[in-house]
Amino acid sequence: MELVTIITPTYNRSTTLERCWQSLQKQNNKNFQWLVIDDGSTDETQELMAVLKKQTIDFEISYQIKPNGGKHTALNFAHPYIKGEVVLILDSDDFLTTDAINTVLQEWKKIEDKPEIGGITFMKSSDGITALAKMPEESILSDHIHFRINQHINGDCCETLRASIFKEYVFPEIAGEVFLSEGMLWTTTSLSYRTLYLDKIVYIAPEYRSDGLSQAGRKMRLKNLQGALLNCELHMNKKIIFSFRLKKAILKICYSFFLHKRIKEIINTTQYKILIIISIPAGYLLYLYWHKKYGVDEKC
Repeated sequence: MELVTIITPTYNRSTTLERCWQSLQKQNNKNFQWLVIDDGSTDETQELMAVLKKQTIDFEISYQIKPNGGKHTALNFAHPYIKGEVVLILDSDDFLTTDAINTVLQEWKKIEDKPEIGGITFMKSSDGITALAKMPEESILSDHIHFRINQHINGDCCETLRASIFKEYVFPEIAGEVFLSEGMLWTTTSLSYRTLYLDKIVYIAPEYRSDGLSQAGRKMRLKNLQGALLNCELHMNKKIIFSFRLKKAILKICYSFFLHKRIKEIINTTQYKILIIISIPAGYLLYLYWHKKYGVDEKC
């Protein structure tokens, strides 16, 4: 592995992009491409990127603009512009440690001849000292389902993935919806590939919130219901622990009622009919509670 493509999807983040760029300027290994996908920004992002490109001489910046559609569509849009063998997603309000690219390339060289390993996951931190996810060991070979979901290893991480595998997965793009969980990528790839988890911090997320799904985040999902249903169906896979599957089934019932789906339709459009049937009462109660609390419907 010789080159990393750092993908930064961005939307109206001109105030934080320069900090992101500065962390790339400080890298002690410049074997990377910075691929910025502008998801239809209306601020000064385009002007800023023109300035940053002129000031950059020791790594490549590729800046592409697309109509607004959400982060997941920006990741899809990035596919033909990727030049590296490894992909790392860097959000526009975050930055990397000075040795991040060097660490990523060193670790990938150790396993590049093991095609069954599709990704290496490193640690994120909000302060550069304490990782957001708590690793039980320094190094674990597993996958997203069995390690992150089934063992309840919470907290954001810095996932890196073989570019060829990243391009295999295309996020569903649904008209009128602008949000789809990035977790769908990691869960889908875990069905076919293993991941090496390393307790090494390479990524700083200074504005990270540890309080889980906020009210604003929940309303975002309620405004993007078709995508939420796809996410729930994926995460009812039988490789996943039952408690997590049950939670997703309840959410799928809830989201379906927001879309005014009938119970027969809900049951007929899932692979997991028994799980859905036993979740109907709880899902309906959750729907009533959220409908009263948020006052949203399919047109929100």
